[in-house]
Amino acid sequence: MNFDKALLRAITEWNKDPIDDEWLFEKFREQFISRMTSAEAFGAIGPTVTVLCHQTDESTAIEVLQTLIDLARRSDTTEVPSDLAAQKQAIARQFSVFGDYAQRTLEELFRHYRL
Repeated sequence: MNFDKALLRAITEWNKDPIDDEWLFEKFREQFISRMTSAEAFGAIGPTVTVLCHQTDESTAIEVLQTLIDLARRSDTTEVPSDLAAQKQAIARQFSVFGDYAQRTLEELFRHYRL
């Protein structure tokens, strides 16, 4: 299964009530991101930004955001992916209604890219 499909599947599983596996996203990130090359991780950021923009649940959005942070670290560059630059303001608005933890996590991503 490719990264994009696996991410969507992880989101579906995460949104079940109750969540079957509290470590679901950690396992997902370990399985996929840890095996990516820098270029693959960089290439996965754009589609993940798109997925993030469609999240309305705070918990899910945080997990997808953490996935973005892990991709950013794995990509080993501070070059800002064009999809992230284009959606920065929309993502900031999206997270403005979430709690402090979500906003601090978003700031972590933005600091990585010096945005």
